[in-house]
Amino acid sequence: MSTLKPLKIDIVSDVVCPWCYIGKRRIENALALVPDVPVEVRWRPFFLNNWVPREGISRDEYLTRQVRFSRGLQGHCRPRRYRRGRGGADLPA
Repeated sequence: MSTLKPLKIDIVSDVVCPWCYIGKRRIENALALVPDVPVEVRWRPFFLNNWVPREGISRDEYLTRQVRFSRGLQGHCRPRRYRRGRGGADLPA
């Protein structure tokens, strides 16, 4: 049994944020590299866009209101480009 005190990690994340998902996968991969280190991960919720009504809105309306896209959906595609550049390890296909 390890005599090390658990490494305490607090993670604040929004479940619908693609960048938060990338961070989640990265911390999981990092922790898998040190299986002998005891870790205590506490997930904290964060509502990234608290202006969205409870009943929700369409993706198009959300993107328009969020960043006033003048270039369509280009900004929404960035995590997918990130995945392609990293060998697909961070986001599902």
